[in-house]
Amino acid sequence: MINSIKKKIKIIYKTIIINFFYLIYKKPTIKNKKKDDSEKIYDLKIDKNKYSIFEFQYGRIYTDSNDTTAYITANNNISEASLQYRKFDFINSKNQKISNNEVLKNGTPKLKKKINGNILSLISGGASRDNFTHWFTDVIPRIKIYQQKFNLKRITKFYVPSIKYKFQLESLSYLGINKQDIITSEDYKHIEANKIYATTHPCFHKPTSVKRWSLKYLKKIYINSKSLKKYQKIFIDRDQFKLLDLDNLKKYAGYRVLMNENDIRNYLSSIGFIIIKPENFSFSEQIKIFSSAKYVIGLYGAAMMMLAFCKEKTKVLEIKPQKGGNEFKNISKLIRLKHKQIILKPIIKSPTPQNGLLICSIDKIKKELKFLGLKNV
Repeated sequence: MINSIKKKIKIIYKTIIINFFYLIYKKPTIKNKKKDDSEKIYDLKIDKNKYSIFEFQYGRIYTDSNDTTAYITANNNISEASLQYRKFDFINSKNQKISNNEVLKNGTPKLKKKINGNILSLISGGASRDNFTHWFTDVIPRIKIYQQKFNLKRITKFYVPSIKYKFQLESLSYLGINKQDIITSEDYKHIEANKIYATTHPCFHKPTSVKRWSLKYLKKIYINSKSLKKYQKIFIDRDQFKLLDLDNLKKYAGYRVLMNENDIRNYLSSIGFIIIKPENFSFSEQIKIFSSAKYVIGLYGAAMMMLAFCKEKTKVLEIKPQKGGNEFKNISKLIRLKHKQIILKPIIKSPTPQNGLLICSIDKIKKELKFLGLKNV
C-alpha cells in the first residue's frame, strides 16, 4: 500500500515538472520535409565507411546521460544525430528511430546551461559513460570524424559522458583537451551554444563492429613513447575470486570470475608471465605495458580493450564465457594479432549471458600457448 502511494506521488511530481518546463522550453518536434536552415549536415567517408557531421547554429542538447540524447535545432526540430537507446535483452540496447526519443513526449525538463562558443559533443549513449571499451570505441573516435572536416581549435568546449574515471581525463589530455575544456553530461543535462557539432556513431552502435580506421587513430594518438621491455608476457588479473562466498555461489552467478584464478596465476608466473591489474597503472603506463607485450592472456572484459595498443603479431589468449562477445577477437583481426579463445560454459547458469563463474583447466591453457608458439609450457 505504502509503495503504491509513493509510486503515485512520483508520477504526479514528474508530471508537474514536465508541465512546468513546457512553459519554459517548447516541446521539440520532428522536422517536416522542408530544410531546417539552422542545421547543416556534412557527409564524408573514412575507409569507405559513411559518416556525417551535424552542425547546429544556436542549437541545444538534452540528455539523461545514458539512453536518451536529443540534438535540437534553433527551429526546435529534433535532429537525426539524436540517440534513443532501448533494451532488447537483459544487457544489450539498440538505438531506435528518432520518433522514439523521449523529448518528443516529455520535452526537456532541466534548466538550460548557455555556453558562449562552439561545442563538440562526444555523447554516445549506452555504456560509454563508465565502460572502458565503449569509451575507446564510441567516444574518442568521434574526434577523428570531426577532424575529417574541421580543426579542433575551433572548439571551445567538449561535451562528454563523464570524467569520473582517471582514464577519461588522461585519454583526452593526449589530444590537448584539458579539464577546463570539458563539460560533462553528469553535471549539465541541457545545454545551448553558439554552435554545436555532433557526429555519426563511429561503429554504428555496435562495439563488436569497431573499424580499422578507429584502431589506427587510437595508436596514432596514444603510442608515442618507449615500451617497457620487462612486460613481454602478461596475464590480466581481475582478482575477483576473493569476492565470492563459496557457500552461496548461486548468489554470484551473474559475476564473471575465474574460479581457479589462483592456480592460473601460479602456473603462468612459473613460466615467466607477469601478473598485472591494469587499474593499478596509469593509462599511459598501461599503453607502454601492452605495446611491449608479446603474449597477453586475460579473461573477457573491458581490460582486453588494451589489445588495441599491442604491436602486430602479439599472441593473445582470451578466456571467455560461451555467450561472451567477439569484439576483442575482431580487434585482434583488424590490427593483425594472433588471437585464440578458450570458450567455457559457466558452472552455474548465469542470468547475464556474457558472464558466469568459470573454471579453466591449466591443460587447456598449455595447449593454446603451444599453438601460439610458446615453448617450455
